[in-house]
Amino acid sequence: MISNVRAPLSAVAALLAGALATFVLVSPPEWRGAFSASGRQLESWLDTVPTAIAVATVLAVLAYAALQRAGSVRPAWISAAVASAVLIGVRLMVSGAGGVDQLTLLHYAKCVAAGVLLGATVAAVWTRPLPRLTFVAAVASTFVVAHTADTGWEPSTSTLGEPFWWLLIPVVVLTVACAVVDADAPAKADAALVRNVAAAVVTLALAHRLLGAWIDGQTTDSTLQQWVVIGVCLVLVVALTEFWAQRIESPFLLAATAVAAATALVASQLAQWTRIEPWLAVVVGTTTVVVGLATSMRRPTPSIGLAVLALVPLSTAVDPDFGNEGVWLLVRLAVLGLGIGLTLGSTLPDSGAVASLGLVVPLLALVFTEVVTTTRTVITYNGAYEPLPGVPLSSGYDTLLPPAPNRIAGIALLLVVVFCALAIRGLGARERTEPTD
Repeated sequence: MISNVRAPLSAVAALLAGALATFVLVSPPEWRGAFSASGRQLESWLDTVPTAIAVATVLAVLAYAALQRAGSVRPAWISAAVASAVLIGVRLMVSGAGGVDQLTLLHYAKCVAAGVLLGATVAAVWTRPLPRLTFVAAVASTFVVAHTADTGWEPSTSTLGEPFWWLLIPVVVLTVACAVVDADAPAKADAALVRNVAAAVVTLALAHRLLGAWIDGQTTDSTLQQWVVIGVCLVLVVALTEFWAQRIESPFLLAATAVAAATALVASQLAQWTRIEPWLAVVVGTTTVVVGLATSMRRPTPSIGLAVLALVPLSTAVDPDFGNEGVWLLVRLAVLGLGIGLTLGSTLPDSGAVASLGLVVPLLALVFTEVVTTTRTVITYNGAYEPLPGVPLSSGYDTLLPPAPNRIAGIALLLVVVFCALAIRGLGARERTEPTD
């Protein structure tokens, strides 16, 4: 009886745990909440957000590395339950936080717990097909559709708001239940591979954090200088990614990088005000990711998945205003979701170590986010919104910068996707030509 319940129970637990951990770690580097802070405190807070996420992604891989050494998955489920309980505690304390210092501590605690939850879940479910598939579907779809959430103007540790109670409570209950009934062996990995993966996540997290800060810190008025900096940063991160993909001999890292590059463009559109209902975007994004994953299970086609992904930055390069809202934004979201499902599903590794690394890459890829946000068109509103002596009422908005930077951002991220596709093809060709023992 227990063996019959174990697989579907762990599949549901993996689904919700993946969605919860990813939602927590998707935190745009901007702020729209409300708290009391000086200018210096606000600047410190904006630096804290991406730093905490980088730390959490490293902890996710390290948590997997530690828990995969156990004799069963029970320690992994217990760790996931404890991490979920910490997230509930943070959720309860946020409403009483009155300053940026308290929110900073809560943000770090939340990100650390989410990182442990992500790594522990990989260790617990990666050896079983159904839980593994539901987990990947949850992580991949939440990475996109989480940007439809909004905290409003309430105190929060994230622009997207705190995790929902309908996620928090079930995750705690289900992970505790899995810890009781599930005693299978965890997804173990070779010690040398684990060391390479740990080194990879540390270097990638540092590179994206430091290079992203370099892009964000540019104060020059020269568009050329700005794009020279962005170009150097993109070359460095994709070269580092290819280096580690070669070392761990898996295309999954490159596939996840292509996903991160393509998603950055749509995520910025979902985060802005649009005329579509958030639930509709969630349905479209989730459904297309699942369809892509299901299709890739029958016939792995990474090249087709990457080609579909490339349509997103290509459309931005052709027309930066395409898919900004309405039906066309849903079409753009559907194309992205299908490409994500096909690309990740076609390159899923057997190793949980590689999986833990690949699944956090879209979360730590700050450079791609900065490429989009730095080149976004600036809007200014003229006039007043209430009668003032000598000041005309506002008649709308003016665009200060032309859309060309957004077009260049589309071209830059398209080149990243194309590079990843070529690198994956080269990696496959090398594996076919290498002699086997």
